Amino acid sequence: MKTYATIIDLLNHEGPGLQDYATPAELDQLLDGTLPHGLIADRYMEDLDWTDLVAVTTDKATTRADLITWIGWELEVAIEQRAQDAADDALAALGAHVAAQARRDGIALDGRDALIEKARKNGATKDAIAKSLGISRPTLDKWLQDQKDRAMFNDAIYTLVRRDTSKADQEKLFQALGIRDTSGQASVFLAGLSTRTLDDLRDGERELLARAEKRARELA
Repeated sequence: MKTYATIIDLLNHEGPGLQDYATPAELDQLLDGTLPHGLIADRYMEDLDWTDLVAVTTDKATTRADLITWIGWELEVAIEQRAQDAADDALAALGAHVAAQARRDGIALDGRDALIEKARKNGATKDAIAKSLGISRPTLDKWLQDQKDRAMFNDAIYTLVRRDTSKADQEKLFQALGIRDTSGQASVFLAGLSTRTLDDLRDGERELLARAEKRARELA
C-alpha cells in the first residue's frame, strides 16, 4: 500500500480528477454554488475507506477539509478554462462574421470576377474582355493579379492562425480575411508572420507562406 502525507499529495500523484466524481451537471452546480463541495468530498472519502491500495496519514476530519480545499482549486482551474474556451469561441465567431461580411460586400465584384473567368475559359482575349468592361488592358491585368493575390493571402493568413496566437493578433488576422485591399492584406500577413514560429507547419504550408511573403514584400 502506498501511503501519502495528505490527500492532496495522493491526488497529485495518483488522481483521479474532479470530473471522475462529479457529473457535468454537478460541475455546473459546483461552479454556481448550488452544490456543496462537501458532497463531492464525501465520495472521495468513501473510495479511500474501502481501497487497500493507497492511504493518507491525516485523520478523516483533516482529510475531508483538505479535499474541500482541493476541490476549490480544481474549480478555479475549471473557471479559467471555461473563460478561455469562451474567449476562443468568441474569436472564432468574430472571424466567421468578418469573413461572411467580406463575402457579402464582395458579391457584386465576385460576380464580375466570375464573368471574367467564364469569358476567359470560353476563349475571349484579355483585350476583348477589357473592351467589354470599358477598361484598359492594364487595369484588367491588375484586377486579375489582385484576385490571384487575394486568394493566396486569404490562404496564407488563415494558415498563420493557431490556438496559441494572441487574441489581438487573431482578431487582426481574421479581419484581413476576404478584404479586397491586397496591400492591406499584405501588411497584416507580414505582421502576423513575424509573431509566430513555423516549426509546426507542413511543407505545403511553408511553401504557401514563402510565396505569400515574397508577394507581400513586393506590395509593401
